[in-house]
Amino acid sequence: MNKEQIRGFLDKARHAIFLGEELKEGTKPKTQEEYLELYETRVERDPLRETALLKEAITPLLSLYKEKWRYDNRAAELMTGNSLPEPEDEEGWLLEVYDEIMNTDTEEEWEYFVARFTS
Repeated sequence: MNKEQIRGFLDKARHAIFLGEELKEGTKPKTQEEYLELYETRVERDPLRETALLKEAITPLLSLYKEKWRYDNRAAELMTGNSLPEPEDEEGWLLEVYDEIMNTDTEEEWEYFVARFTS
């Protein structure tokens, strides 16, 4: 999988989380700041649809995400002596991805998140 494909899956996941809809082919993703602003103005939510769209977008990247997460967790343990418990199932891993994306506040942070997958 190349960098462009990885970015496409991540953009679809972010779009699903913040807008609750599929990112249509050929549509340019918004900035993180724009997504946050739009998220805060949403009146209706459909958690089942959002979860399904997130799962569809992230599933092709889940093994790569797990590998990067485990590496970062081991590094944190070596540096601080602390580590996070590993998610037990796919649902836990999806929640981990969801939390990371939701806790990204700026486009710069988003680019750092994407770079974890593409470097």
